[in-house]
Amino acid sequence: MNDILRVFDMLSWFPENISTFGADLDALFAVIYYLCVGIFFLTFGLMIIFLIKYRFRPERRGYNYHGNNIVEVTWTILPTILFASLGVYSDDIWEQTKYSKRVPQADVEMLVLGKTYGWYFLYPGADGQFGRNAHNTRQCRELMSATNPFGMDSTDPKGFDDIVTENQFRIPVNANVVIRGSSIDVLHSFFLPNMRVKQDVIPGTWMNIWFNAFKTGKYELACAELCGGGHYAMRAEYQILSKADYDKWLDQKDVEVKAARAPQAPAPATPETADSTKPVASLR
Repeated sequence: MNDILRVFDMLSWFPENISTFGADLDALFAVIYYLCVGIFFLTFGLMIIFLIKYRFRPERRGYNYHGNNIVEVTWTILPTILFASLGVYSDDIWEQTKYSKRVPQADVEMLVLGKTYGWYFLYPGADGQFGRNAHNTRQCRELMSATNPFGMDSTDPKGFDDIVTENQFRIPVNANVVIRGSSIDVLHSFFLPNMRVKQDVIPGTWMNIWFNAFKTGKYELACAELCGGGHYAMRAEYQILSKADYDKWLDQKDVEVKAARAPQAPAPATPETADSTKPVASLR
């Protein structure tokens, strides 16, 4: 019986919550959901009762009804109080995730770019600072390309150790992660179901996104904005790691990035081979 009831309970369909503010958002959704369910059954219940009670009968004459001021005033005041209360209740919860002045001090900073059909991520390197890129330097937007999606300035030493990943990212548990998101081409939506995070990313604009995960594991990032024929495949994987494992991963990526960007030593000159047509000096 419980399994049957769960089919009609939308809250039981939710993915597991792993963010610090997710429970508040779920509670807000639950209040609105059950309120709407109650209004639905009340409205349709009364409609069915009235359809039966006031159905046509040959022996019964209809009568005109010209309204009732008490009913009209009540029907105006009650919804006003209801929606105003919901607005006040939801405002603080909404501000936690969307109001830029409520974004906490970042433990981890990242940039994210949506593209058709995938995601790029940029971390500051071991120095904890981003080099010049399309987010912090307008002129760098001209450097954006398929091989340099963030428009990173290769002449800036601060960006020498910056880390770029594609369709995967990793973050530490119990840390405030602050992301600035944008898009290369069309509208996309950065959707982390388990984090209760969804934010549209728009070409030419950088949007603030933040969250704090309290559980380790592997989860999915999806695009929640119809963006083209390959929209269904626009997803990525992210891992939430312990602080020690995250630091270990960063150290490994730091070594890989520096090795890849290190100037290559010139190849040693090839010695000339002896020309068999020239006379060879005698050893005597």
